Amino acid sequence: MLEPDSRSLLSELLRPPAGFHLSHAVGTSFTMTLEAALSIPLAFAGAVEVDDEVGILGAVRRATQRIDLFAQAGCLGLGTASELVTVLEPMVHPVRMPGSRLFHPKVWFLEFERNEERRYRFVCSSRNLTNDRTWDAVISLDGGPDEDLDEETVRSNHVMAGLLRWLVDDGRTAPALAPDRADRIARLAEAWAGIRWEHPDHVRAVRVHALGIGLPSSDAGPRLGGIRTAVVSPFVTDEGVRLLRSRPGGETTLLSRPEALDRLQPETLQGLSLRVLDEMVDQALADAETSAVAAGELRGLHAKIVVHDHAHKQSTLLVGSANATGPAWSNNVEVMVEAEGPKSHLGVEAVLGSLAPLIEEYTTAGGAQSSQDEEADRRLESALRELARARLVVQVNAEGEYTVTVWAEGAQVVDDRFTLSWRMLSQPDPIPGPLPNADAPYESTALRLEQITPFVVIALTDGDGRRRETLVVADLLDDVPGRGDAIVAAHLTEPGAVARFIRLMLQDGNLTSIGTGGGGGAFSSAFGAGVAENGAGLLELLVRASATNRSGLVDVERVLRHVPEDARGNALPPGFAEVWAAVTEAAGVER
Repeated sequence: MLEPDSRSLLSELLRPPAGFHLSHAVGTSFTMTLEAALSIPLAFAGAVEVDDEVGILGAVRRATQRIDLFAQAGCLGLGTASELVTVLEPMVHPVRMPGSRLFHPKVWFLEFERNEERRYRFVCSSRNLTNDRTWDAVISLDGGPDEDLDEETVRSNHVMAGLLRWLVDDGRTAPALAPDRADRIARLAEAWAGIRWEHPDHVRAVRVHALGIGLPSSDAGPRLGGIRTAVVSPFVTDEGVRLLRSRPGGETTLLSRPEALDRLQPETLQGLSLRVLDEMVDQALADAETSAVAAGELRGLHAKIVVHDHAHKQSTLLVGSANATGPAWSNNVEVMVEAEGPKSHLGVEAVLGSLAPLIEEYTTAGGAQSSQDEEADRRLESALRELARARLVVQVNAEGEYTVTVWAEGAQVVDDRFTLSWRMLSQPDPIPGPLPNADAPYESTALRLEQITPFVVIALTDGDGRRRETLVVADLLDDVPGRGDAIVAAHLTEPGAVARFIRLMLQDGNLTSIGTGGGGGAFSSAFGAGVAENGAGLLELLVRASATNRSGLVDVERVLRHVPEDARGNALPPGFAEVWAAVTEAAGVER
């Protein structure tokens, strides 16, 4: 399917089956913004409003141990998100790639549970974890454990599990994965080996291909070449078109962006039927864009699809992350799902027919060159990815006032065409000059506990004033216990916020659908002048938690300890202290 709205699509794809809740999610992306990453825990907390900071914090805390997000180092951005993104620290993992290779897959491994029952979902798409608005393609597979699997399913499961294991290899991420997270992903890989996948009756077979992770050569790649071919890709090169086009004498239709088609060599264009998105479609998309979309992000087409018609009225349809370029199919880490079935459902005519209202014919002589601006942008982005491979260290100093010491390990070479600046995410002003080293580290001024973060922003500017920045995740040494709790507590400034937080934290612990309840009114009525229906519900929730959800009460108490004594009068609801003392005592929660 093609979809221009990332947020609604993502929420739908991540929604657990009826009666199930999330056990574990592993997501990958090439580019990622922390703003968009916040949408992942919120997708499992349906009723939390996106402008409810306390709800967001609570939802993220509940999800932190169950979600892991991987993205290309040097392609991690902030977006327009606020300081709330600091609570994402444990589940964001930049992937370091050598040389010009890119980590480019856009997949989700999802495990859901209901008591002892498990269900699984694999999502493969061209959608990055950003809030851009582009036309993308996605395939979603649902399945469950089964011991009797056919050979092709075993092979595909081996490929998917292989990608999970590749992600937890030593040195793959910076910083390294925490041992408990690596172990959890390794266990998910083991479970992934024994899943039978559901698919429509007209799909004869489904195969998953992971390129660039060093799987044995016996794992056959996708079936390329056909008597007729359609390729959809926003980026194309001559090498990529030669690899994917139909066999000699066959017809190939190529749908891309005008500027990408213009750069193909005239000899490559021979025998191609060219298509682009209709200008009216692109304009409608541009008109619908909001301020959440960063300037310069790709508009319009972003889907990657390859369709081959074969003999005997059969076709193969490939959907995933690989563009029609040489590096995508020979160098990068990419994932494509291949579905095989009848031409009437999966063939070139069926796919192009479904796209017909969106596309128009295009002609070009080819041979155009990239502009100087585009080349300059590529140099900046490449230099940022190289810098992002560095190991940064943030060491917390907790004697007296909180401060941090920051340094980079190893020599950092920056092209003299660029100037570098950097800052901790919690600092507003950049620090000009190279990254500090261990011999001359950076020493911060006094910080509040919630300002301590491993997120560091690195920016490069070229001689013409072009500027690009990326987030780097540093190794955080000597972290202060309870720092994450302090981040949440800093937002508990009035009774309504406290009410929403406690309601969220004392749900049944399952990441399904979480309501925000009656807000401040609930606490006010429960512990103030009267007992209304909402208040009684919240009081009942506290009483029930004392018997069935001690861990939730422990989490709440740990956060409340960080609410300053001089702020408690305004932050906590009237009568709360007495009720809370009784509930925690009954549950045996240490205060």
